Amino acid sequence: MLQKTARMTRRATSPLEDSQLLTESLPATSKPDDQSYWPTIGSKEQIPGWLRDNDYILEGHPMPTYSYTRSLRLWRCLHMETMNIWTHLLGSVAFVAVGFTLNRSVSLSKDLDFTRGDVFAFGSFLASATICFGLSAGFHTLRSHSYNIHHLWGRMDILGICFLALGAGTSMTYYAFYCRPFIQRVYWGLNLFSAIGAAITLFDTGGGGSKMRTLRGGVFSLLAISAMLPILQSVIELGWTRASNEIGAGWYLAEALSLLTGVSVFVGRFPERLSPGTFDIWGHSHQLWHTFAVLGGAFHVVALVAAYDYRRMHKIC
Repeated sequence: MLQKTARMTRRATSPLEDSQLLTESLPATSKPDDQSYWPTIGSKEQIPGWLRDNDYILEGHPMPTYSYTRSLRLWRCLHMETMNIWTHLLGSVAFVAVGFTLNRSVSLSKDLDFTRGDVFAFGSFLASATICFGLSAGFHTLRSHSYNIHHLWGRMDILGICFLALGAGTSMTYYAFYCRPFIQRVYWGLNLFSAIGAAITLFDTGGGGSKMRTLRGGVFSLLAISAMLPILQSVIELGWTRASNEIGAGWYLAEALSLLTGVSVFVGRFPERLSPGTFDIWGHSHQLWHTFAVLGGAFHVVALVAAYDYRRMHKIC
């Protein structure tokens, strides 16, 4: 069960008091050394510059812990990173569960038959989603550990996003050009080149900071567009109706809209810029971005299932 707070370094503002998310009280079963046991939660003015990522979040910032153990205890506290951690931690576990469920369904069914290509398509996306969301949860857990660990895990977070874009592009290309292996390989090469280019570009920025928010959003958007190019070509060649039936184009559109919405609120820092301090714990832009990213991943899985169902019934090109 989440602790309602970690130790505060100064009195919380009224939004936090009203929601009773952060208080100075400790559990009845607390140990004498609770002040060193729980991570410290502070205000925007109290955190060091390398932790300042959003000027519209005023309270609920985890202070540097300099301890992996104390950082992991952030999982049991309420603060501005709580939902960032849990949305992607649960998302990572969910995609692992989807993989096991699909494997079990194929093993028990006489009608389902996964080829090596099907395993490659589903496996590449589910593995990349698991890695991406897992590394993201790790970053938001450890970003307040120390300066060096913050930047190390910032790079791991970026690496995870590049893995996800690569896995998404690879999987959708397999079914979009099922009967055209040469074009498959061309797009796979483009996906790999784009992912490596994005990683190098964002690694060079140090992996974070509010000044890099627009750059990150732009690079992520270009990465998503490059991954979606196979679907765009398929829609142009097949028409919308056939593309929807054969490769699940409608679900890819839902995925694209979900990711675009998430990136837009992330870059624009909505809704917290409209009411600074109101969304410190719940509902700020980074949490919404995380939620839309997981939702987009779910749409992608549904699209792959639709494409697989079509190919199962139409094996001959």
